[in-house]
Amino acid sequence: MSIETTFWCERVRKCISMFIKNPHTLHHLLLFGPPGSGKTTSAAFLVNKIWGNRKSLMCMSMNAADERSLESIRQKVFPFLRVDWRTEEETAPRFLILDECETLTEAAQLSLQTILNCNPKNICVILICNSQSRIHQKLRQRLLKIRFDPPNREDNTVDIFTAITRGDLRQTMRKKEVEHRIWKYIHCHPSQIHHIINDTSTDFHSIVTEILLLIDLLSIMDNELINKINVIYPLINDSTFLQNETEVEIASLIRLFKQKFETKFSV
Repeated sequence: MSIETTFWCERVRKCISMFIKNPHTLHHLLLFGPPGSGKTTSAAFLVNKIWGNRKSLMCMSMNAADERSLESIRQKVFPFLRVDWRTEEETAPRFLILDECETLTEAAQLSLQTILNCNPKNICVILICNSQSRIHQKLRQRLLKIRFDPPNREDNTVDIFTAITRGDLRQTMRKKEVEHRIWKYIHCHPSQIHHIINDTSTDFHSIVTEILLLIDLLSIMDNELINKINVIYPLINDSTFLQNETEVEIASLIRLFKQKFETKFSV
């Protein structure tokens, strides 16, 4: 299993490396930071490094956004805690990973206190969230907190793709596709705009969102662009509007964006 870890800052790298070298140093963890900053990837990397092909038996992972209730915790988590598949030679802890745990109800969050009573050398609990402020104080004070930041670039510059995706690592697989579309927004001939709009790899909402982020990134926002976008959003969010009408307005937005871009950056 190969997992990209170049996004780690030195603080995160030291923590994860220490836990891998000596699993007995693990504490119950709270990984928090913006969406796409690598929290879930890091938890998976840690478990994989410690347990390898045994990870399916030694780790239970739940997305709390889908399992929010106290009943879900009781039915799925507590049975996992009762069955230990480790051999006598296997002394690393098993793992319980709860992703998006800020979506748990208060009762479900507080029920985790019982689990946190477990020695982390036996069961290591990893809670993952975007904002630690939404985690109950009684849990936060019992967890080792590790903050994740958007990926750093060694040259201290940010490319357009990173700016557009806000450093979201989950978008990396779409990098070439998005970069090609950005190039088209800026450089394509007006006769080619309809090819952008009818590209099956994207949708109207993505196009408008990318254009909006480019406008903001390039500091060319003005009332004309704002008014145009305000016309388009109701069209793409309401299925009763004709697709042709929506296509015409999006094509008009791309042409207007190109005009504003060329005016500002023409040499």
